[in-house]
Parts: sequence; structure tokens; C-alpha cells
Amino acid sequence: MPNLSLEEIILLDKVAKNKNLNSEEIKLLKSKKLIEGRKPNFYISSKVALVVGEKGDYIKMRGLKDEHYKKMILEYLAKYKTATKGDIDNLILELLPTILDINKKKNKLRNIIYAMSNKDNLIKNIGTNRKPKWVKV
Repeated sequence: MPNLSLEEIILLDKVAKNKNLNSEEIKLLKSKKLIEGRKPNFYISSKVALVVGEKGDYIKMRGLKDEHYKKMILEYLAKYKTATKGDIDNLILELLPTILDINKKKNKLRNIIYAMSNKDNLIKNIGTNRKPKWVKV
């Protein structure tokens, strides 16, 4: 990307190395659509990933839509009838965005399961709160 300034290149390098950016740096990179994400979890944008040949890494950092994870859980339940929390963790946790640490991944998965059971009414817990056992509704 020859139209980038040296400052922008250095800032993109900071993003790639997960270094903190100040609000001015964030504003500059976001205005030129060079980064995506929310503070402090920024990653290079799809157009930068395309140019530098890191399209796969871009998808890993960005993650997929919650609907994709919900569909995977429903497919698992269709095939195996029930799923424990451990089963769902094994299925989904590694697929969540790499930018998230393990606690944030677990929280995101908890939110997905909550939405599936209480908002969408797609699954229900036939186990206990401590040891949930999920089935398709």
C-alpha cells in the first residue's frame, strides 16, 4: 500500500503486535479504514489483510457471526441429541476470535447459549444449573 505514510505503517505494526494505541492513533487508523474492532482489541482491516496476504488471519481475528456458532451448536444437538457445557466448550471455544483471551471467549459463549435458550428458545437445559445438559427444543 504505497499511499500509506510512515506513521500509518508504524501504527499498523503496533496493531499487529497488540501494542496499545492512544485515541489520536485510533482515530487516524479508523478514519482511513485500516483497523477494525473495539478498544483495546483492534486488528487490521480486511483491505489491509488482502494486500498483505493475511486473509486467513483476518477471519481468525475478526471471528464469525454469532449465528454461525448457534448453527454449529444446533447441528451438534441434532446429531448427538444432548450436549454438556464441556461438549459445547470443546466445539466452539477454539473457533472464537483469537484476539479474545480465554475468559472473554467463555463469556461470549455463555452469552450465545443464553440467547439460544432464553431469547431464541432454540435449546433448553434439562440438567442442573451447575451441570447443564442442553437439548434442542
